[in-house]
Parts: sequence; structure tokens; C-alpha cells
Amino acid sequence: MRMPPVVTDRNHTYPSTSKDIEKYTLNESGWYIYGAWDESGLFVVQALAPRVLLQVKPERVVVGKKSVKKYLKKESWGNLAAQKGKISSVVLGWGTTEKRSATAWREGKRALLIHVYGGIGGNKTESTAKGPLYFGHFAYGIAQVVREPLTDELRFEIVYHQIYTHNTDGLISGSLHWSRYMGDRFFGWLGLRPVADTIVALDGFTGDYETENGQKRSPLDQVVYQLEIMAARYRIGDGTGGTFVGPANCTQDANQALYAALRQIAKAIRSHPNIEEWKKQHPSQLHRLEQLESLGLDLRRLLLPWGTARADWKNQAEVLGSTLEDDPVQNLIRSLLSWRTILPHLTSDEVTQAFLKQGGEAWVLRTNQVGGFDPDIEPVAPMTL
Repeated sequence: MRMPPVVTDRNHTYPSTSKDIEKYTLNESGWYIYGAWDESGLFVVQALAPRVLLQVKPERVVVGKKSVKKYLKKESWGNLAAQKGKISSVVLGWGTTEKRSATAWREGKRALLIHVYGGIGGNKTESTAKGPLYFGHFAYGIAQVVREPLTDELRFEIVYHQIYTHNTDGLISGSLHWSRYMGDRFFGWLGLRPVADTIVALDGFTGDYETENGQKRSPLDQVVYQLEIMAARYRIGDGTGGTFVGPANCTQDANQALYAALRQIAKAIRSHPNIEEWKKQHPSQLHRLEQLESLGLDLRRLLLPWGTARADWKNQAEVLGSTLEDDPVQNLIRSLLSWRTILPHLTSDEVTQAFLKQGGEAWVLRTNQVGGFDPDIEPVAPMTL
């Protein structure tokens, strides 16, 4: 196989490098490689992923409300300079045990993924990371536990649902597999940015509910549907042909999709012809339904701390990104109505804790400019409060 050199970006930084990759401790457990055969019969590596990162085997389990908050606020993104080139895999739970974690993440299990990336610092600091404030980027996605045929072990399969504008980094609004968005040697972020992918699971949110006609529906499916709608709106700019984005809009618009999904779920429950009879017929789903309703209330308080819905969220008005025609004052007012979703790092922590509060679990996958060694870059953490 061969790993051809990549082309530098506008900042004269290499998206990835294979320099000294064989000396990394991650090399001991191996890499997944993606690519194609060339004419000479060599396999050309287009993307790669550290095998140990995606294994359903946590390096560490953090238990308890205080310990979890400390990890999220201080440890997860702390001391990044020393973490360059390293990964971590940590399970979080307010009452989770290591034994439960090993059995809860079974084959076929699906969960919501919360993605946040940091900045590029060092000798080749990117322009957006040169100021005192660096927001980072936010996205939702889906993680599923699958059985890897090569090793017969369980691993995470990850797809991101990017709510963003098309750009020169090759990011496209829509669904992107981990090997494309993170692992791609030419366009991915694995070697360039520090990343936190938090996988959150809660039976009431990820499980199926049986309706009156025998069909099964999952709240997670509704979230994916709303994310796909929002991504499609970004691709066409709500019919204008294009859209613009500011540092906070990726977070707010992704959470608009989550808010819309929660409203649809609540509406579906309330519109059931006989909800009390349904509860009696499906006692095993009653606890999950109560979990879902409690989660919905907590997330509503998080996403809308002033207790009122943003007009563009409530009515799904054709307002997204930061268009040139935006009224700056009105845009500021809309943002303040959901101010917690301005900061990707803060939003990720708060949404994660909302799931944990209801008895869920979280699995945090952290990478810090992983791959070959590039002395010209350093990881930069996204800001929080």
C-alpha cells in the first residue's frame, strides 16, 4: 500500500501527514484504511482511522454527577498541548458502572452523536483561532454499534449530519461518513483539529415506540429527518441558491432541527386517539415514554432558556445562516432567545448532561491532531463559560 503526499490548504498547512506514524502508540493496535487499488496493484490510502478509537472498549469510566461535570468542563479539553497526537475513549454516567457499560452497547444499538471540533494553533495558526475567542464547530450525527468483519469485534460506525455551508475545505451540508469527514487524508479533520464526538444513548430517545397500527417509530429517526431537512435547506439557501454562516449558526441551526423533532414527537404523542389505553397496552414502553417527555422538557429549557420559542424555530421561517440581507438587530435578538446554543462546547456539555440526568449514558471519543507528526500545528480548545 502507499500513502501519497497531500496538498496544502490555503494556510499552507497539510491536512494530514504520515511522518513518524509508525512510531505512534496508536500504531500498535492498527488502523482501518479506506481507499482503492491503483494500476500497479498497490492500495492507495485515501482515509484512515485508529482502530482503538472506534472499539466498543472504553479506556476509562467516569461515574457520578460531580465527576462527570468536572470531566466535561475541565478534563476533556484540558492541557491540549500535552494531548497532541493522542486519543481518549471515556464512558460517562451519573449512575453507570463499568459492567453495565460493557453490556449496554450491544450490536445494532444506535445513539445520537454530538460533534464539536477545536481550532488549529501553533506556527500555522488558522485566522479564526488568532483572536481571543474561538467558537469551534458543532454538528449532530448518528453512531451505531456494528460487528467488524475483519476482527469480529464491536465498533462504532459514525455518520455526521452537517448543518453548514459548502466551503473550500470540502465540507458539504448533509450526511458524511466518519471516513470522509474525519479520516480523509485530503479533506478530513483527524490530523488537523482536536475533536470531541460524544455518543449519547437513552432508551426513551433511541428506542422504538409502537403506534396504534403496529408500526414502530423512533424519536432518533425523527431527529435524523429534521437534520436532513435543515441540511437540504442549506444546500439551496432556502431557494436563493446560497447561504452564509457565522461562528454560532452551525450550533443554533442544528439545534433548531433538534427542537423541531422534539415538537413533532410531542405532537405525535398528544394526538394519539387514546393515549391512556396505549399506555396500558404497552407497559414496557411507558417508562421510556416518561423518559422522553422529561428529556423534552429539559432540552426545551436548555435550548430556550427564556421560556419562549424563537419565531423562526417555532414557525420554521426561512431564516438560516447569516445572509447578507439579515437585520443585525433582529439576528441578535433571535440568538439571545437561545443563547446557550451560541457556544458549541457549552451546548455539547449541556445536551450530554440532559441525557445523563434521565438515566442515559455518554461515550466521549476525543482525538487531538492524530496521525503523523506535524511540528507546525497545535490544538486549540473551543471556548466555553
